Amino acid sequence: MTETTETKPTETVKEPVIEKIEPAKEPTLEELKAENARLELHAKNKEQEAERHFKKLQTFEKAEQDKKDAELSELDKEKKARVALEAENKKIKLDLLKQSTASKLGIPELADRLQGETPEEIEQDAKQLLEKLPKKTSSASATNPGGDHQVVGETDAERRKRLGI
Repeated sequence: MTETTETKPTETVKEPVIEKIEPAKEPTLEELKAENARLELHAKNKEQEAERHFKKLQTFEKAEQDKKDAELSELDKEKKARVALEAENKKIKLDLLKQSTASKLGIPELADRLQGETPEEIEQDAKQLLEKLPKKTSSASATNPGGDHQVVGETDAERRKRLGI
């Protein structure tokens, strides 16, 4: 019998490759100045760009706010007009109520002095006002039916002639 020997390939062990680290080269003063100038220019450009974006954003925000204000101001104008009309309507109704109450109680010339918001309040105020007014006394008597009424513009001579004196 023949013997066969199998040969195994020999494994070669690779040794790790160690890279040689070269010592860092110190930049020169000129290189540092150039790098610094480049970075300053880059920072300045970024700052200017940010400022442009900020101004643009402010412009858009202002335009949007103006648009909202325009819309709201129209709505506000309508609300103010409505409130003013309602107040005027209420005042007119109240004035009419005071005038009718004053006429009903015989004091139409005092209607603007009446106080109150409801018909009952106005009528109560009108009655209180009537109580405080002096009572009218008739100055007419049986012998003097005209009361204290005198003819205006009559001279003494005309009066004597009229009376037969």
